Amino acid sequence: MKHIHEIIEDGFSWVNVSKQGENELNEIQHRFRLHSEDIKESLPPFQRPKIVKRSDYYFVVLQFPVFDRGTRRLGFTEVDIFLNANYLITIHDNRLPIINSFFNECQANLDMRGEYFSGTMAHVLLELLNRLFESIFPILLHINEDINTVDTKLFTTIPDREMASEILRLKTNIVTFRRTMQGHRTVLDRLVMNGDHDLQLVSFQHYINSLREAVAEVWHMIESQKESIDALHETNESMLSLRTNEVMKTLTIISVITFPLTLIATIFAMRARGTPFIDEAYGFWIVSGLTLIGAVLMFAVFKRKKWM
Repeated sequence: MKHIHEIIEDGFSWVNVSKQGENELNEIQHRFRLHSEDIKESLPPFQRPKIVKRSDYYFVVLQFPVFDRGTRRLGFTEVDIFLNANYLITIHDNRLPIINSFFNECQANLDMRGEYFSGTMAHVLLELLNRLFESIFPILLHINEDINTVDTKLFTTIPDREMASEILRLKTNIVTFRRTMQGHRTVLDRLVMNGDHDLQLVSFQHYINSLREAVAEVWHMIESQKESIDALHETNESMLSLRTNEVMKTLTIISVITFPLTLIATIFAMRARGTPFIDEAYGFWIVSGLTLIGAVLMFAVFKRKKWM
C-alpha cells in the first residue's frame, strides 16, 4: 500500500506506516496478528501515552510536540509503536519528518542497516527515540527566544493587547508541551522494566541512559520556561493595572477640578437679580479670572499633596 513501507534485514523488519487510516491498520493487523483493541487505539483521536505488554509484542503510545509556523502555536501528534524482538511497526500521521528521514537512511544505507538491525529491533526503536528527542530541543530553544523577546519588550514598550496575546500564546504552548511530554518517562521506565529479557535491553544501556537524561533535561527546561512566562504574565498584569490606575487617577483629578469650576460658571449663568459682576463692564473677565484662580489653587493643592 502507498503509505506502508518496509525494510527487511537479516530476519528483522521495520514497517513504517505514514497514515493512521483504517485500511492501512487493517493490513498491519492481519499480517502481524495484532490485537484489535490496539489497532482501534491507533486510530484518531489521540490516546494518552502508555505501554501495554501483550503475549508476543509491546504496544507503545507516545506523543511529540509539533510547531505550526503559520499560527506560531504548538500542537502535538501521536506515534503508535508495535515492538518485539524481530519487528518494529511505527504508525504516525507524517507530521514528524525525523521518522521518515531515519527510515529512508536505513533503507538506502546498507552499513546503517547492519549497525541498527542487530540484536533486537529495540535497537532501531531506541535510536529513533533518541533522534526524536533531539528534534525537540530546537522547539524548546525557539520558545526560550520568544520568552526573551517578551522580557525585553515588556520593559521597553507600553503594555498593550498585543503583548498580552503574545504572553498567553507562550503560556498555551508551554502547557501543551508539558502535557505532551509528561508520559515519556513512565513509558520508558516500564519498557525497560518489562522488556529487559526478551528485548535484550541490557545491550543498549547507553541508549536508555541517554533517553533518560534527555527526558530529564526537557522537563527541566519546560519547568523553567513555565516559571519564566508565569513571572512575565504577572509583571504584565501589574503594569497594565498600574497604567489603568494612572489613567483613572488623571481622570479623577480632571473631574475634581472641573466640577467646582462648572458649578461657578453655572451659578453666574443664571443671571438672577443681585448676581455679582453680571452687569459690570468687565464682568465676563472677572468671572473668568475667578474660575482660572480656582483651577490654579486646586492644581496647587493636588501638587502639594503629591496626588499628581
